[in-house]
Amino acid sequence: MGCQIDYLVQTKDQVLYICEIKFSKDKIGTNIIKDMQNKIHAMCIPKHYSYRIVLIHVNGISEELLDEDYFSYILDFSDFISDSSCLTRVAQSTLIETLV
Repeated sequence: MGCQIDYLVQTKDQVLYICEIKFSKDKIGTNIIKDMQNKIHAMCIPKHYSYRIVLIHVNGISEELLDEDYFSYILDFSDFISDSSCLTRVAQSTLIETLV
């Protein structure tokens, strides 16, 4: 069984950042946790690697999701969007630095 990972960052320190990107008109709820658990279960994580789970979202997350403290990082994508609604090179760099 396979899975779709939206964005995966592998560091030289043997850490995988497994990123889920959600564009939703509604706030993201706790159902995303089960989805991520299923994806991680389907992955073949290399031996001696650790992983961090990251949520990148637009339009917010529910308080319940925040209270679960499941994600290592929760990033609001709108913080990285310029006035012209394009992801700039500076924002991309900032995103990577935030994860690593």
